[in-house]
Amino acid sequence: MKTTILDIQRVLAALRVTLKYGIQLLLRWLSIQPQAPNIGEALRLAFEELGLTYLKLGQFLALRFDILPEEICQELNKLFESVAPMTFEEVRERIQSELGCPLEDVFPVFDRVPIAAASVAQVHGAYLANNQKVAVKIQRPGIDTLFAADMRNLRRLAKLIDFSGVAGTFSAQEIADQFASWTERELDFIIEGRTADRLRRNAAPYEVVPRIHWELTTRKVLTMEFIEGVSVAKIADMIDAGRIDELAALLPNLDLAVTGRHIAFAVLRQLFTFGFFQGDPHPGNILIRDDNTIAFVDFGIYGELTDQHRDNLAGFFENIALGNINQAFRYYARQHTPTGDTDIKEFERVGKSIMRLWYHTSMNPYTTPKERHMGRFAVKMIEVVRHHRLHTDPDTVLLWRALYALHSSSERLSDYFDMMAQIRAFFIEERPGALQRVATMMSDRQRTMTVFRLSAQVAGSAENLLGNLSDYKLQLRTQTNESKTLRRQSDRRSTSITQAVVFLSLATMAVLVPIGIVYRAVALVLALLIFAFVVMQTRAHD
Repeated sequence: MKTTILDIQRVLAALRVTLKYGIQLLLRWLSIQPQAPNIGEALRLAFEELGLTYLKLGQFLALRFDILPEEICQELNKLFESVAPMTFEEVRERIQSELGCPLEDVFPVFDRVPIAAASVAQVHGAYLANNQKVAVKIQRPGIDTLFAADMRNLRRLAKLIDFSGVAGTFSAQEIADQFASWTERELDFIIEGRTADRLRRNAAPYEVVPRIHWELTTRKVLTMEFIEGVSVAKIADMIDAGRIDELAALLPNLDLAVTGRHIAFAVLRQLFTFGFFQGDPHPGNILIRDDNTIAFVDFGIYGELTDQHRDNLAGFFENIALGNINQAFRYYARQHTPTGDTDIKEFERVGKSIMRLWYHTSMNPYTTPKERHMGRFAVKMIEVVRHHRLHTDPDTVLLWRALYALHSSSERLSDYFDMMAQIRAFFIEERPGALQRVATMMSDRQRTMTVFRLSAQVAGSAENLLGNLSDYKLQLRTQTNESKTLRRQSDRRSTSITQAVVFLSLATMAVLVPIGIVYRAVALVLALLIFAFVVMQTRAHD
């Protein structure tokens, strides 16, 4: 790993900021300066001062309730990226270098004032030659070099942390690699555009995802359809401020009960039906349109879940919504990996008590929306996971972040829809059925071949066993000194073994098919019926 002058400059900057806030923490601890920031505040301020990489690191760590205490994660959630915008000349130069032509040739009208400016990029409104309005996202120059230098330093620090054993069972190097991967894909606008395309293909009629203009998109410039609408955050602010008339003027046909349901079902479909989701659906990233459709914007953060992961998550919510706490905990526990420091029994005891409280609170009509907030209980559960040193993969953490953000939107509009009620409604109306699951399984050639290969092995073993049993029966019957009673007993034993093998083969097939527990139960019942038919046929033959 080479060391550059920029590496050294960034190390010195980090040391300066660390010393600055370290002294303030010491003064607070000695009660000399009680108003000095606490640990969470000092960390947030330090990240803000160090810029791009550390802002992103703070946002990444804000997700990691499984690593850091809740109060620090909550403080890091306050990190903002509102920074001084690039000049128009910098924007022009970046667009022209990326698209290879003068700005005016592709954008005859281009708003000089950005819609938003953040540490990675800023967004401008513009019009194409056909008078179509678009949003153009332009990446700041030089951030690739800065991020690479900071990551080299962070990886060096991670090695020292792992060598010292300070992180315990967690690998600081693994966390650094996860952060690098998480941020690098956010810096590539091609990936963001593909994410938008994939979400749009999966969208329901009430969802809008902007179309990407690929001919005007590169790794550093993203051009997409401009979506007219008002963010959930702005709507909630207007309602809180009593500006109802102003809101009615913006969205005359607004029905918040309908849009609330649309928001909930859109996010839940992404998670449970498709397993590919927008990772940050907070109130500022969801727009509501006058026809009550909803639009997602900003696709830099996304997550993807395996079929098994989705089944575990769905099993948890289905059971928690019905009050099946024991089963809900089993599904939740499958989302985490215990370590040598994990007290499984204590994790189960505390986890079930939190889930029980969650269920009773959500079902109590007299509790307030704040008391029913799913995020409160999700944070408590992840705190228990952290305390008992269980490992959690990044996509699991991200999906809980997505659900937390979704519930934040519902809390701000709590007079119009209840999040837990929408979750229950979703599983009644839109939970994928058996045919869709079987179709998914059959489309996965590797999994299908594995199932049939294992099934063939079971059938082959059964065939060999049945052949041996037939030979054994023939030998028994040819022994002249064997009594008739003994032959009947042997026949019954061999028949019982044959029936058991038939049932075992059918049951194995039923269990191997990757469908939900209800459908597996149905498959096992069918196997049992076939087994009963074999038994009756055997007895009739005898």
